[in-house]
Amino acid sequence: MMFREKHPVPELRPEDAGPKKGGEVMTNRWIAVKTREQFWRAILLTGGLLVAGCRQNPASPETTEPPPPVQSGGTVSFAGRVLPVLIRYGCTSCHGGSGGLYVGSVAQLLAGGAHGPAVVAGDAGSSILIKKLSPTPPFGDRMPQGGPYLPDSTVAVISTWINEGALNN
Repeated sequence: MMFREKHPVPELRPEDAGPKKGGEVMTNRWIAVKTREQFWRAILLTGGLLVAGCRQNPASPETTEPPPPVQSGGTVSFAGRVLPVLIRYGCTSCHGGSGGLYVGSVAQLLAGGAHGPAVVAGDAGSSILIKKLSPTPPFGDRMPQGGPYLPDSTVAVISTWINEGALNN
């Protein structure tokens, strides 16, 4: 037995539109809402749930672990350690498809944007990327804009990668 056979749906007729006895409003064939206020609450709740479900980064940076500290003697891999952080914190969503700075590859970081190279290979202290991740950037807002900001240990991993020559590995 189908759902509609078990639960008949009232047909909507022109005379059914508008307020009913007791303030009930028939919005369509399936939903009866008691008041306009309930109707708008339902619409806002549905919209809020849709927006919450459409986040670009399903894993919130606050709930993911920062990368482990760099082991002495090992090199930091861009593909294995740096790029996943840039993706996790949403850097590639703002700096990956429109004009300006792109951060999806080593070549793009070395090329930079309007303010020059984002990464100076071998010199993390001079790299705009590290400066923009710090609490007091030299221009504009701290990144990622509006937070959550990268933990110091994660910034240290990126700094180590830059100081090691910003290799495309």
